[in-house]
Amino acid sequence: MEITKLEVFRREREGSRLKAFVDFTLDDCLAIRGAKIIQGNERLFVSMPSKMNKEGKEENMVFPTNKETREKFENVILAKYDEMVKEEVNEG
Repeated sequence: MEITKLEVFRREREGSRLKAFVDFTLDDCLAIRGAKIIQGNERLFVSMPSKMNKEGKEENMVFPTNKETREKFENVILAKYDEMVKEEVNEG
């Protein structure tokens, strides 16, 4: 399973851990909308689309079912984000 389309929308605001929203397509046949890039305590990570359940806790709507796939998606998405940040620094 490969990410065949990837869009990253930066949304950085002072004091917010949210860095960007992410939409991506897998194998040109399944679109995932509303993932997020979040600044964690030690590193950036990708949070999959989620909603609040009846108990007020966030539940992922779509998610990889194994570590290898999660890491693969996260590596591709974060590489694109890093590329965008570097381009903005070079332009500024």
